[in-house]
Amino acid sequence: MITTREFITVAAWHLFTDDNLRTAYVAGDEATRVAILHEILRLEPVVANLARWTTADVEVPDEAGPVRIPAGARVDIAIGHANVDPATVGEQPAEVCPARSLPDGVAGSVLSFGDGPHRCPGAYIAIQETEIFLTKLFALPGVRMEREPVVRFRRQIESYELSGLILRVD
Repeated sequence: MITTREFITVAAWHLFTDDNLRTAYVAGDEATRVAILHEILRLEPVVANLARWTTADVEVPDEAGPVRIPAGARVDIAIGHANVDPATVGEQPAEVCPARSLPDGVAGSVLSFGDGPHRCPGAYIAIQETEIFLTKLFALPGVRMEREPVVRFRRQIESYELSGLILRVD
């Protein structure tokens, strides 16, 4: 619930500060709006790091040669860095590109909801909830951002926290 609240706020902030993105969101069909939300989440993962433990030896490619990670090792996955890997997401990895082509098996939000057996079970609900809320919000005549949110970091869940976003509706 906390992470969905933060995502709704960060997505709204992006849409309020990028006129072209907001226009595409408001004019788009549901699939377009969801693609935009996935791209925003890819660039602004609410949870910054995921800790996982290997269940078997893993070999990871590296420029200096393969690195072996032993079974039972704790691996810290930097979601923000992984989500902008050009080898996975292609050109302009730090830009919002809703029509981005991703390899088979890679979700639109890349690793922002995790993956595999530990993938967030509420991922679909979080995206739907955000899409419904923001679609209704941006349909309000004269809605605008009066004050940008303040960003803090919550160490307990390796997440950002946004507060103080003020909106005004004419």
